[in-house]
Amino acid sequence: MSTVDRLVNEIKSLLAAGAVSYDSASKPSDVYEGFIFSLIVATASRHGATVTYEDVYGVKASSLVFRTGPGHLYSRSQPFTHAVIEFDGAPALEVHLGVYVTGSSGVLHECDVLVLPAEEAALSRAQGIAPRGSQSVLVVECKYYVSNLGIGLARNFEGLRADIRTQNELFVANTRSSSIVRYLDARKRGFEPDVVPNSPQAGYLQAEIRKTFKSYLSKHSPSTVI
Repeated sequence: MSTVDRLVNEIKSLLAAGAVSYDSASKPSDVYEGFIFSLIVATASRHGATVTYEDVYGVKASSLVFRTGPGHLYSRSQPFTHAVIEFDGAPALEVHLGVYVTGSSGVLHECDVLVLPAEEAALSRAQGIAPRGSQSVLVVECKYYVSNLGIGLARNFEGLRADIRTQNELFVANTRSSSIVRYLDARKRGFEPDVVPNSPQAGYLQAEIRKTFKSYLSKHSPSTVI
């Protein structure tokens, strides 16, 4: 079985989805982003959240359509799917793939995987504007590489983090790089290497995602335990 097929199967399993827009011909880097999206959704569901899927029109989705290139959250070029996560007593969250946010400089930045309040996402759709990066709950930079990860990727990630000023950010890859580990550790940035289906590292990533949800709930629903 190819890497792409393994990723697609894992996505379907994690999301309990019968149909997704990825197939054997999809780019591994695109499907890898979908895999990380799926780990976030599965983590929320495992810890008590209700998860549903919607398109840009707010219509419930059963066949999931994912972006394979950057775009605007409010785009209606296709009925792209996002996940809606609802923990008891807390405002709903949405999880999106490959959408732009506005940084503090006013510059647009692509987020591979983005978790943000549903209220901020609704504002984006209603006004046709990119959501504010500062309102994001979690931004994940995803890198799928068959070669070594260059240090430039980590520097770009640091620049992204500095401008969007999100609450939490993670750099996730299917492989590792000692130089990136040193660079991001020195800046106390989250780097999760070797994250692939059924790996211990995928479990470590889900533990970090759970921490993000716990922090969010501590602010909005202190009595909720996950």
